[in-house]
Amino acid sequence: MKYTCPCCGYRTIEEEPPGTYEICNICYWEDDEVQFNDPDFEGGANEVSLRQAQKNFIAFGACEECFVKSVRKPTSEDVKDTSWKQIS
Repeated sequence: MKYTCPCCGYRTIEEEPPGTYEICNICYWEDDEVQFNDPDFEGGANEVSLRQAQKNFIAFGACEECFVKSVRKPTSEDVKDTSWKQIS
Protein backbone atom coordinates (compact mmCIF):
# COMPACT_ATOMS: atom_id res chain seq x y z
CA MET A 1 0.00 0.00 0.00
CA LYS A 2 1.26 3.45 -0.86
CA TYR A 3 0.33 6.63 0.98
CA THR A 4 -0.70 10.02 -0.32
CA CYS A 5 1.83 12.74 -0.98
CA PRO A 6 0.53 15.86 0.81
CA CYS A 7 1.73 18.08 -2.02
CA CYS A 8 0.41 16.47 -5.23
CA GLY A 9 -2.17 14.00 -3.89
CA TYR A 10 -0.74 10.95 -5.65
CA ARG A 11 -0.09 7.74 -3.73
CA THR A 12 3.71 7.65 -3.96
CA ILE A 13 4.89 7.44 -0.33
CA GLU A 14 5.95 3.99 0.91
CA GLU A 15 5.62 4.69 4.65
CA GLU A 16 2.74 6.38 6.41
CA PRO A 17 3.24 10.17 6.50
CA PRO A 18 3.88 12.58 8.02
CA GLY A 19 7.58 12.61 8.81
CA THR A 20 8.94 9.88 6.54
CA TYR A 21 11.29 12.26 4.67
CA GLU A 22 10.53 10.32 1.49
CA ILE A 23 10.67 12.33 -1.72
CA CYS A 24 7.72 12.05 -4.08
CA ASN A 25 8.91 11.28 -7.60
CA ILE A 26 5.90 13.03 -9.14
CA CYS A 27 6.27 16.45 -7.45
CA TYR A 28 9.59 16.13 -5.54
CA TRP A 29 8.07 17.14 -2.19
CA GLU A 30 9.98 15.74 0.78
CA ASP A 31 7.55 14.54 3.43
CA ASP A 32 8.13 16.67 6.54
CA GLU A 33 6.04 16.43 9.71
CA VAL A 34 6.57 20.07 10.68
CA GLN A 35 5.42 21.33 7.28
CA PHE A 36 2.54 18.85 7.24
CA ASN A 37 1.26 20.19 10.56
CA ASP A 38 1.97 23.84 9.65
CA PRO A 39 1.38 24.19 5.88
CA ASP A 40 2.63 27.79 5.91
CA PHE A 41 6.02 26.91 7.42
CA GLU A 42 8.90 27.65 5.04
CA GLY A 43 12.17 25.83 5.61
CA GLY A 44 12.79 22.43 7.08
CA ALA A 45 12.97 19.65 4.52
CA ASN A 46 11.52 21.92 1.81
CA GLU A 47 12.32 25.56 1.14
CA VAL A 48 8.74 26.46 0.25
CA SER A 49 5.68 25.90 2.40
CA LEU A 50 3.31 23.02 1.67
CA ARG A 51 0.63 25.52 0.67
CA GLN A 52 2.97 27.14 -1.89
CA ALA A 53 4.26 23.75 -3.08
CA GLN A 54 0.72 22.67 -3.91
CA LYS A 55 0.19 25.85 -5.94
CA ASN A 56 3.51 25.28 -7.68
CA PHE A 57 2.61 21.69 -8.56
CA ILE A 58 -0.63 22.85 -10.14
CA ALA A 59 1.18 25.63 -12.03
CA PHE A 60 4.24 23.80 -13.34
CA GLY A 61 4.27 20.20 -12.12
CA ALA A 62 6.80 20.32 -9.27
CA CYS A 63 6.86 21.58 -5.69
CA GLU A 64 9.60 24.07 -6.63
CA GLU A 65 10.63 25.34 -10.05
CA CYS A 66 14.20 24.07 -9.61
CA PHE A 67 12.85 20.48 -9.50
CA VAL A 68 10.91 20.54 -12.77
CA LYS A 69 13.61 18.47 -14.49
CA SER A 70 13.70 15.95 -11.61
CA VAL A 71 10.02 14.99 -11.53
CA ARG A 72 8.02 12.67 -13.74
CA LYS A 73 4.49 13.02 -15.03
CA PRO A 74 1.88 10.72 -13.48
CA THR A 75 1.10 7.61 -15.50
CA SER A 76 -2.05 5.52 -15.75
CA GLU A 77 -0.60 3.35 -12.96
CA ASP A 78 -0.38 6.28 -10.53
CA VAL A 79 -3.35 6.66 -8.23
CA LYS A 80 -4.59 10.09 -7.18
CA ASP A 81 -6.20 10.01 -3.74
CA THR A 82 -9.80 11.08 -4.29
CA SER A 83 -9.98 12.42 -0.73
CA TRP A 84 -6.91 14.69 -1.20
CA LYS A 85 -7.71 18.39 -1.25
CA GLN A 86 -5.56 21.41 -1.92
CA ILE A 87 -5.03 23.57 1.15
CA SER A 88 -7.17 26.66 0.72
